[in-house]
Amino acid sequence: MIQKPYKINYYVGETPLKLPLLFIITICSTTLLSAPIFAHSCELNGNTAEDIMKYNQCVANQGSDSKLDEFRSSYEREIARLTSENIRLERRIAKIKNALATIMSTY
Repeated sequence: MIQKPYKINYYVGETPLKLPLLFIITICSTTLLSAPIFAHSCELNGNTAEDIMKYNQCVANQGSDSKLDEFRSSYEREIARLTSENIRLERRIAKIKNALATIMSTY
C-alpha cells in the first residue's frame, strides 16, 4: 500500500506562512536590485587633490564597468547561440536515431 505524503501547513497567527515570506522576499529583492542603480554616480565634492583623485577614479571605474557589460552581453549572446545550436543538434541526433531504429527494425 502506498502512503500519501503529508501536507504540512505553517501559519503565522491566522495567515499562512507563505504570504509573509513572499512579502519579505519581494522587499529584499527590490532593495538589492535598486542598490546598483545609485552605486555608480560620481560627484565631485570639493576642490582638493584628494577629492579630484576620488572623482577621477570613479569615472575611470565607470568606463571599465561599461567594458565589462559589453563582454557580458557578448558572452550572453554566444551562450544563447550555442544553446540554440545544441537544441538543433539534439533534434538532428533524435532524427538519426529514429531513422536507424527504422532501418534496424526492417532487418
